[in-house]
Amino acid sequence: MSAGYRAALFDLFGTLIHFDTAMLPELEIDGRRMRSTSDAWCDLLADALPGIALADFVRAVLETSIELDGIRRATAVEIPSRERFRRALLRVGCDAGQADELGPLFARAHMRRLAAATCFPEAHARLLAQASARRPVGVVTNFDDTATAYEILVRHGILAHLDAVVVSEAIGLRKPHALLVRLALRDLGVAPSEAVMIGDHPLEDVGAAAAAGVDAVWIDTAGAGVAAAHPVPRWVVRSLPEVAPILG
Repeated sequence: MSAGYRAALFDLFGTLIHFDTAMLPELEIDGRRMRSTSDAWCDLLADALPGIALADFVRAVLETSIELDGIRRATAVEIPSRERFRRALLRVGCDAGQADELGPLFARAHMRRLAAATCFPEAHARLLAQASARRPVGVVTNFDDTATAYEILVRHGILAHLDAVVVSEAIGLRKPHALLVRLALRDLGVAPSEAVMIGDHPLEDVGAAAAAGVDAVWIDTAGAGVAAAHPVPRWVVRSLPEVAPILG
């Protein structure tokens, strides 16, 4: 089954790393209960903007997130987390100068809380160690805060196994744009035919690989199968450890 790839590229979130949302507190907004990082920045909100209720600001963050997600999907342009909070602050009535100053502070608090809610399963750690022992390995990820992506890689001991890291926020574009994969290939010094991209997203991960001329392994966690309109991966597995025989 091994395809003898000289290099392996991994998506980060949903592939190597998982978010454990149970580690985030529940919050009720408009009758709907959700997990949120608001406990990490509610004191900042109370100190800097005492006239704004927590529920109102969370609502503004959610509305802004929906708006920016639409832009990302339509353009493959990455928008930093600090910009999301800046726009949410404008939405609740902050002036531009105040929003410019507070946006990065809220984003930083949010990201620290989010990083603490990540987990790296032992089976994933074994697979990564095996893969990196035999070939150069890179991470190619969509994430809206580069510094936090690196903090997570260090937190879980992943960075030591990597020869390349490409984060969408640092590039300004996101998968499925081919540039992220091409940058990783250049860093690893391999041709597209010599690498494989492994990820859980059928459009972003498989699409970026296809656009760059790289084989893809799609982790079809739900067992749904490849949709008719989606790019077709070379390999389909149900979990990351199943990638081992493909890598060899």
